[in-house]
Amino acid sequence: MERGALLAVTGGTGFVGRHVVRCARELGYRVRFLLRDPSAVERADGERVAFDLDDEGALDPDVLRGCDALLHLAAHIPRDHLDPCEAGRCWRRNALGTLRLMNAARPAGVRSVFQLASANAYAPHVERPDERAPMFPAGRVFYLTSKIAQETYAEFVCRRDGVALTTLRLGSVFGPGQSLGAVATLARRLQRNETVVLTHGGSFGADLVSVGDVCDALFLLLRVEASGVYNVGSGVRTTIANLAARLCRLTETDPAQVSGEAAVGEGDPGFPALDIRKIGRLGYRPGDLDEGLRSLLDWLGCEERPAAPSSRRTGLTR
Repeated sequence: MERGALLAVTGGTGFVGRHVVRCARELGYRVRFLLRDPSAVERADGERVAFDLDDEGALDPDVLRGCDALLHLAAHIPRDHLDPCEAGRCWRRNALGTLRLMNAARPAGVRSVFQLASANAYAPHVERPDERAPMFPAGRVFYLTSKIAQETYAEFVCRRDGVALTTLRLGSVFGPGQSLGAVATLARRLQRNETVVLTHGGSFGADLVSVGDVCDALFLLLRVEASGVYNVGSGVRTTIANLAARLCRLTETDPAQVSGEAAVGEGDPGFPALDIRKIGRLGYRPGDLDEGLRSLLDWLGCEERPAAPSSRRTGLTR
């Protein structure tokens, strides 16, 4: 897709969205924000229109009219993945909200849709899943099930309407600007010289992918006008224990500040490394994990270390 194209963006003020919008501008694209509160961004930052994933009824195609592509980055991620009240919110916003959005794409003249999905929704115990692996989440089911439905609805509508659809199944994303999440929480605690106790010895793991790599993958796919499903990750499974060791080295924290809590029962192993060969054939190369962690630490660097350490527990949640 050529520079100067107009991109409609949902979730443009979120953690990933802010990075995507900045990259879009740097690459010469124009942006139309689709926001629950259009006043959340300055008029000079791009076009602004009202859009709420919670709304019911058909979406006016004028919201998307004139846009060359739609980047659907918005999602509802529960703070508590065990809260059954989140099931309705996830389904309404992630699944039905996406359905309304996709139904407006073709009438608005949008040629291409790019959406973010979750690679953590692959069925458990599948080693290094590729894009053909079965999807059936064993945990975080309210959120991940709604993300599978999002993919299904989007694929059905876009195929029916002849709109090109590209789905990026992301690993566990981290990076500057992330205030929540296990990677940011662990980095902040070690930067403050706090004592950290890892649940189940830090055995939980995931495919960590920096937000910069997500942007690289998205705009690579946009540039070559690829369609289909693509795993986006590092291709490596990193455990919390390994992550803590890396962060201790990068922050020059005494490794003795980190200890492992004895496992009681069967712990959650987390998620496997992703097979990223498909997007790799297009030229995607994930960055070095330590470099991504340094960027996060630099962003967190304004926080001062306390005089005395305190004790905290951490896992790896998404």
